[in-house]
Amino acid sequence: MFTPTSAPHPTIYFISGLGADWRMFQFLKLPDFLPQQYVEWLPPLHLDEPLAAYAQRLKAQITTPNPILLGLSFGGVVAIELAKIMPIRKVILLSSLATRKALPRHYKVLGKTNLHRYLPFKLMQGIYPLAPPFFGAHTKPEKNLLKDVILDMDEVFLRWALGQLLGWQQQEVLPNIVQIHGTADLVLPLHDRSDIIKVPGGEHLMVMHQADEISAILSKILEAS
Repeated sequence: MFTPTSAPHPTIYFISGLGADWRMFQFLKLPDFLPQQYVEWLPPLHLDEPLAAYAQRLKAQITTPNPILLGLSFGGVVAIELAKIMPIRKVILLSSLATRKALPRHYKVLGKTNLHRYLPFKLMQGIYPLAPPFFGAHTKPEKNLLKDVILDMDEVFLRWALGQLLGWQQQEVLPNIVQIHGTADLVLPLHDRSDIIKVPGGEHLMVMHQADEISAILSKILEAS
């Protein structure tokens, strides 16, 4: 639900990736005059809580009119769900997807198996030594942060969020969406459209590893909003 607004600088709400928090955005450098807030994940009520219902609960944290939502990875999916139920000026997707069509086929197949519900949690967390090259974390601070995020994940949230991502049914690109995606993203490979801002060599965590480049792109978008 998008509505025009005359507010010069709407608040930017950051929604992080799957189970992560504000730390994923800590390397960004945006203009100080832009009001910024971080949305905190809520525990799902149960493993089958619909994403639309979850977004209804999460929107209580969006307290300013006609905001800009900036969603990273799974956070972009949630930002789109929020945009369906409240007035939003713009949604910025970072290393995310705008529709189910952009979800890789093997993820869709995996979703049908429901493995995310039954795999031992310790096994799921045990991927962290393999995660840095897959996600694009290269420096020691980036690797340490990714490790902390994986080991700090809540089991119920992880299983719920994976189910919501793998089963997401959004078919059309909503209006007022700006999508920024790296050409070397292995987690959510680029599903090209002519209006996507493509970052050459950008990986899934380019928000950290290429923070200066992403900051410049975001600043230009946000200052014009």
